[in-house]
Amino acid sequence: MRLKVSPIKKPKHDGAVICVSWNNTEDVFSCGDDHKLIKWNLATNECMTIATFPDELYPTGLHLFPKINNSGKKSQTDFILIGSTDGKFHIVNYNGRIEKSINAHQGACLVALWSPNADGILTAGEDGCVKIWSCNGLLRSTVVESDVSCYMAAWSPDSNSILYTKRHHLIIHPLQAKSKITKWWAHESVILSVGWNASNNLIVSGDEDGYIKVWDTFQQLIFTTKEFVHPCTSISWSPHGDLFVAGSFNKLSLHSDDGWPNSSLDLDVGSVYCVAWSPDGTQLAAACADGHVIFAHIIDRTYNWKNFTCTQIGRKVIAIKDITTDESDQLDYPDSVVQIALGFDHLAVATIKQCFIHKLTSWNTPVTFDLKDGAVSVILLASRCMCIVERGRLSVFSYTGRLLASPQISSHSESRGRASISLGPDTLASVDHANPTLVHVYDLPTATYSISRGTGDNNVTKIKHHTVVCSLALSQTGPINERQIALLDRRRDLLVATVKDPKQKLSVLSRAVFSIMWSTESELLVGLKKEAIVCWAYQKNNTRPELTTTVISIPSSNMGHNPSIQCVENGVASIYRGKGSTVMHISLGVIHVEMVLKYIASNMWSEALQLCRTLKDTKLWGCLAEMALEKNQLDIAEEAFEEVHQYAEVFRIQHLKNIRNSSGNA
Repeated sequence: MRLKVSPIKKPKHDGAVICVSWNNTEDVFSCGDDHKLIKWNLATNECMTIATFPDELYPTGLHLFPKINNSGKKSQTDFILIGSTDGKFHIVNYNGRIEKSINAHQGACLVALWSPNADGILTAGEDGCVKIWSCNGLLRSTVVESDVSCYMAAWSPDSNSILYTKRHHLIIHPLQAKSKITKWWAHESVILSVGWNASNNLIVSGDEDGYIKVWDTFQQLIFTTKEFVHPCTSISWSPHGDLFVAGSFNKLSLHSDDGWPNSSLDLDVGSVYCVAWSPDGTQLAAACADGHVIFAHIIDRTYNWKNFTCTQIGRKVIAIKDITTDESDQLDYPDSVVQIALGFDHLAVATIKQCFIHKLTSWNTPVTFDLKDGAVSVILLASRCMCIVERGRLSVFSYTGRLLASPQISSHSESRGRASISLGPDTLASVDHANPTLVHVYDLPTATYSISRGTGDNNVTKIKHHTVVCSLALSQTGPINERQIALLDRRRDLLVATVKDPKQKLSVLSRAVFSIMWSTESELLVGLKKEAIVCWAYQKNNTRPELTTTVISIPSSNMGHNPSIQCVENGVASIYRGKGSTVMHISLGVIHVEMVLKYIASNMWSEALQLCRTLKDTKLWGCLAEMALEKNQLDIAEEAFEEVHQYAEVFRIQHLKNIRNSSGNA
């Protein structure tokens, strides 16, 4: 994965460009020390000067009013917020006319940002003050007063908190009264740039010494790197939250969300003062000190599934190949490719206008349907359906392009990330954005289980946890009434529940787990722990610690920093090592365990018993014992528990059989 810069032409600004911001996927606004507001159209490769501001207006930042699904705010969507060195912020319309100028700070107004929910304005200045304003420019509160300049600030994704810098410190200040303020020493030098990820709630910061650090909101350091020789002057997360880009003197670097650099660009443009992503996350614009506004897009993203691999080799071109037959093809699309998903015998490609579903057996005859907004952030695939996240809205489609469900989710959910959603063959799970301790599980219509398209309360199961849920995963096999869900909370506890269980209870399966994934072929759950990969073949009985025969642990000390599981198929786990490079494939040694699970799922008890007798493996007998007892196969359970030397269970089963026989004789 790397950035490709469009050809750089003669600069249109007469001085340094200080700020850029996207209006849509084609229009970009820039402003600089020449007092000009310029609009760029990437479709026609034209630019025009919208306005020339007064000589005393030197911009420090530019932010367009956020595009949100709120008709009540529609009248304000054509306004631009500009901060300036004279301590003011200005509300400007798209024609360049200044509607309002507000005196905000003594000294320069270094930060001026609309809130993500379009309900307020955040400013920070050289005078050390951080203030909240209404959208009309009325002061609501002075959040911070300090004798130290605040160089950078940012809104939280839910608009309920702000993040600001104070020399070497990062500070999270909730806007609710009497809420706890979080402050920590983040860098050894002055912090110049910050960004708050709307998808996974991570924070990235850059300092004067060129260090870049990634944090969570609990002050834990995720990653640090000395990326630049010169100060890190700008940072910006992609709208999808899976990447961020950082700028410095004559350099741009692209990083994955865990901080590892994917690629870097050496430029000849001076310092990069501002970087901004397009709404679809496929392009970025950078404001440069020599008067250039440069544009770049991402290429060479690679996706793999079984024997298929596909690579985005251009903005509108994907190369796909079957490595077993060496058959390959090049797929061209009419618009820029936004998201790609490969799996379950299908390739799904979302552009800014349409979604294309290719069968891997016939690449050139895709199913096509139109998108509402074209801002697709996530595509999830399952065996029977696919889910698209478009501006926070969830839509589930069949592979024939038919809309199956559009669950109604909570407001302010534009930041819905991949970790907070999971798709099964007949269910969809989503963490409630407004209350992240709550998980909604929606039933989906399938060929064997028909429900209405509307997602009323009868088709929604709510799972409540006592702390924040960070990620979740639905099992991929079995009937809907046995569908299981695994959760990871912010303490890294792994919890499992059966969705349709009337006595639904979240049971702690393990602790200190970093990543989880279900096998696509059986009820095998795989998790990553420190220097180990752990497989749980049976998750429903975790109250007896002596029964560990259904847990398989594979030592592994080469998983890198902050690893995550991409998929589990054919007994092989594909693990992203977190080093911005490769995905490693590790055999779990669970082929026979999965065979037993498949036999039991198909009610083939004699075949499962014969396999265990042949291989004489304790893990197989343990799985068979637990599941036979659950399914009331007492004879098989008795033999299996005897093989794993759990004689207390053998005596209990014999007692149950005697009771059953006595009842039968009576």
